[in-house]
Amino acid sequence: MFSFADICALVEMAGTYRMPNGWSVVIRADWVDASVNRPHGLSYALVLKDECGNRLLGFDNSHPYDGAPEDEPFDHEHRPGKIGQRLRYSVVSMSNLITDFFARCETYCRAIGVAFEFEEEASDDL
Repeated sequence: MFSFADICALVEMAGTYRMPNGWSVVIRADWVDASVNRPHGLSYALVLKDECGNRLLGFDNSHPYDGAPEDEPFDHEHRPGKIGQRLRYSVVSMSNLITDFFARCETYCRAIGVAFEFEEEASDDL
């Protein structure tokens, strides 16, 4: 179980963070009843989107990962170039989830020559 403060930190980050090249990072986090599939009591999605709104990569727990048993947490990631594939992700902490997500974004952007920077504060237009 994660601390209340740890989960609140992710909830407070919710919003859309725009990048100068037209891409964006979208963070959604909503409280839900804790369950076997969402044991942290949180439904979340952290997504890097291109200028057309297509997901480039992301982490979420909206649905099970590929091959997941019914009684397994839904936490998974969508990796670049793996369209339609959902790979298991083990959430150690919410701060680790955020760190892993931003590290993946930065690595991906660097690999294709895109600056991983933001225009301004997040907007609420999820």
